Amino acid sequence: MKRLAVCFLFYFSFQLNAQIPEELGRVNWLRDFKTAQTKSAASQKPILLFFQEIPGCSTCKKFGNEVMSHALIAELIESYFVPVVVYNNLKDEDAKMLTKYGEPSWNNPVLRIVDHNGKDIVPRHASKYEPGSVISYLNKGIFQGGKLVPEYSRLLESELTGQAKEITLEMYCFWSGEKNIGGQKGILYTEPGYSQGHEVVKVVYDENVTNASTIIQNAKKSANADAVHSSEKEIVGAANKLNVKVKPLGSYRIDKDVHYYLKNSVYASVPMTPTQATKVNSALGNKTSPDVFLSPRQLSILQKVKNGKMVDSKRYLQNVNAIFALNK
Repeated sequence: MKRLAVCFLFYFSFQLNAQIPEELGRVNWLRDFKTAQTKSAASQKPILLFFQEIPGCSTCKKFGNEVMSHALIAELIESYFVPVVVYNNLKDEDAKMLTKYGEPSWNNPVLRIVDHNGKDIVPRHASKYEPGSVISYLNKGIFQGGKLVPEYSRLLESELTGQAKEITLEMYCFWSGEKNIGGQKGILYTEPGYSQGHEVVKVVYDENVTNASTIIQNAKKSANADAVHSSEKEIVGAANKLNVKVKPLGSYRIDKDVHYYLKNSVYASVPMTPTQATKVNSALGNKTSPDVFLSPRQLSILQKVKNGKMVDSKRYLQNVNAIFALNK
């Protein structure tokens, strides 16, 4: 979801025997397919084939810097796949792989997910170069490969691909609102603020999953829908049907304590995406464990803080790619 997906795009260079081309991003790629097949058979992980032009065009470089350098995408690839890169502009073994899979040379990035025998598990992924399309493809490959998609990756797909809409709800306490509304299915982000002198929560939701009526109804049950601040026809209509007062959205001002329960916990030391932060905050406010929403590398940062091996600092609003540096 472009609105929430703050471009987690840092340009990194690091050494792995030689300088890693930027077209490859932050994933540790194998170069030998037979080695990958052996690892795939032993680990029961599918192989992710990455056909890439190196050195490449602007599209290839952007794909490496934006998609393959996203901390959560890179972690998912290394955790759930055996990653192999095929240079589509070289001869010898690379050229043989192009022939084997019918892939063109000197082409834009292509992904294929295959089993240890080299057979496609899902159709090839091509001509789509956004992080959202790639995370959707990877999640589909994990599921088709017979494994459960981790919650952090499912949330990232929702955040990057959801059809975002906003609704603003008035209530007696926006901390309560964030806690109770943020955990609802289809909620992508919550933010506390003020409208017309009242405490409100701005809610961003995926309209493919939920709708204004469901959100208002659930918020009403938890006493978090004293009024709806909106002039949008659909939202006003939903509020009227539920006998909830409607007011025009006034001059909105964000509160300083975004995600109050998260901000005042040790979890605030972990860089995370906006949707992760929303879910973690809700879980903490409801006194349940939020660990399911975080990746293993994020949980590793959390453990270092708990053990006194890392400074407890407010990182939850930082770029999620800070995970790379914190896991060194």
